[in-house]
Amino acid sequence: MVCLISCLPLQTILAGGQPIVLEDDNTNADPTRPRIPTLLCVSASIDNNQLAVYFDSPVGDATITVYDANNNIVSQQTVDTDSISEVSISTALWTSGTYTLKISYGSTRLTGEFQTE
Repeated sequence: MVCLISCLPLQTILAGGQPIVLEDDNTNADPTRPRIPTLLCVSASIDNNQLAVYFDSPVGDATITVYDANNNIVSQQTVDTDSISEVSISTALWTSGTYTLKISYGSTRLTGEFQTE
């Protein structure tokens, strides 16, 4: 996996949210063609029972899926980033633990882990 350089939006810094590191999860990558780090303006953070995903540039339809530690889907939604640049998901009713965030659009597949308390 290649760690992507993602843009950290100003609202994440100001809100004090804990950034979620997103990595490239493209399992269909060609191993004979090495990938270089990519500037990707998608970022995510978790703070005060709110998971936030930010799209600094439109990418068309994007699917945001969150899995619990047992690989069960706890949240999934598809958003049109041409009209919505920020998605907020409440984690208030989720149990404490580790969750996996997956964001996909076009041929891009991103994944990151975060904790809830």
